[in-house]
Amino acid sequence: MSYGNFYTALDACKVADYVVFVLSTTVEVDNWGDTLLRTLQAQGLPEVVTVVSANASIDAKARPGILKSLLSFIQYFVPTQPRVFDLHVSSDRLNALRSLSEGRPTDVRWKEGRSWILAESTEWEEGSLKVTGVVRGSSLSANRLLHIPSYGDYQISKARAISLNPP
Repeated sequence: MSYGNFYTALDACKVADYVVFVLSTTVEVDNWGDTLLRTLQAQGLPEVVTVVSANASIDAKARPGILKSLLSFIQYFVPTQPRVFDLHVSSDRLNALRSLSEGRPTDVRWKEGRSWILAESTEWEEGSLKVTGVVRGSSLSANRLLHIPSYGDYQISKARAISLNPP
């Protein structure tokens, strides 16, 4: 995802189980980043892991203060964030990876009781929109309306399960 693509970032965070925020030790968050963080906060974030970019060097004496400042910053948007992982330190790299691989993602409140589709492809077929993708959340019912952002609500004409591992 390219920097500055606001709606793509919102949509990606909407379907993600985890969001990794990579913070800089030298560059402050600009207006675009601040707006994005505030919008993500309002939209609801899944589980968040915050790291410090590994390509910037940190002075050993300044490291604790910088990490504390970055933690304070990210906790404004994600109050439950326990720490910022420094990717310069091997134990922090392992702990960040462990948080992603062994953790259990929390549910975002608006997702509870709803199903949504992470679309892999869309096409028009005989006057109907065909969406192929993975259903997330609760089970998808063909007896309910489907909401397409910016377009409205539509009746589902057919829902079909396909195998993830074709023969």
